[in-house]
Order: sequence, then C-alpha cells, then structure tokens
Amino acid sequence: MADQNLLTIFVAVTALAILIQTGIVAGLYFASMKISRQAERAATEAKRFVEPVNRMVNTLENASNQLVEFSASTQSNLRQWEHQLTDALDRFRRKVA
Repeated sequence: MADQNLLTIFVAVTALAILIQTGIVAGLYFASMKISRQAERAATEAKRFVEPVNRMVNTLENASNQLVEFSASTQSNLRQWEHQLTDALDRFRRKVA
C-alpha cells in the first residue's frame, strides 16, 4: 500500500513538473512573439527615419560628383587659357625683341 501511495505521489509530482515546464515553454513562446512584433515595429520606424537621411546622402553625393566634374572641367579650361596666354606672351616677346 505504501508503494502504491508513493507511486501515486511520484506520478503527481512528475505531472506537476511537466505542467510547470509546459507553462514555462508557452510563456517563452508568447514572450518571444511579443518581442518579435516589437522588433518588427522598431525596424519599420527606423526605416521610416533612415529613408530621408538616405535620400539626403544620395543628393549630396550627386551634388559632390557634379562639383568634381565641374572642377575638372574648369581646371582643364584654365590650363588651356594658360597655354594660350603663354603662347601669346612668347609671340609678343619675340616681336618686341
């Protein structure tokens, strides 16, 4: 009889432990789902804030590239004018001399 009562107590304690573990696993599942939804919302909000900055960076990059092209073109033109002016001065000096 004592063995039967001991076996019943053991089965009851084991069943209680399994129920507690099931509750813990279910709690972890629901907590992870909640965290996942919050992370998704946070990512959406972050994307909403980052998109204007990304557009601004792209605009500044395009402006910078255009400025580089303009600077290179201007530098090339100034070198051509310098050569033309140097040639003209050389011709003038030869005529004067």
